[in-house]
Amino acid sequence: MGTTRIAIVDDHVLVRDGLARLLGTEGDFHIVGACGDGAGALQLAAAGRPDVVLLDIALPDVDGLDLIAAIRRTSPTTRILMLSMHSEPEYAAAALARGACGLVAKSATAEALVEAIRRVAAGETIPAEKGLSPREHEILTLVAAGRSNDEIADQLGLQRRTVEAHCQRLMEKLEVHTRAALVAYGRRIAF
Repeated sequence: MGTTRIAIVDDHVLVRDGLARLLGTEGDFHIVGACGDGAGALQLAAAGRPDVVLLDIALPDVDGLDLIAAIRRTSPTTRILMLSMHSEPEYAAAALARGACGLVAKSATAEALVEAIRRVAAGETIPAEKGLSPREHEILTLVAAGRSNDEIADQLGLQRRTVEAHCQRLMEKLEVHTRAALVAYGRRIAF
């Protein structure tokens, strides 16, 4: 595997510098730049064409989640790994629903972050906590958008029974007991 080009977007200088130093010790990583706001993130994406952007959720000028689509439009091949002080599954699910490839809590170990970057750079998606798979996230997003099981099955090329089974597992994992509660949960994290 070649060198992974990384951009760091975090509003705390110590975090940016620390991440740059940490990741700079990995022989297969190259830091193309670091910044502390959304405008800088878009400039970095355009100029540096990073393979992976480490993107903080909390930025001073924009919500990091709202920045995902803009970065992807600026640099379509760039994959986004969110960073957050929050480890609640809602944040990770919201990041995945908006196009990020995963979320790493800032309380994670350096080894976990490096592994997550390598996995994302290799094309993987890191599922949110509560053990939701990318397919379950996809179905949860469609349920939250008001799609019926038949519509979801048609859109994803699945059998209706398969969608029903996914919905049942989602309700068990998310500890909700009705379709309406599943819709509400999905809307809370995805929109």
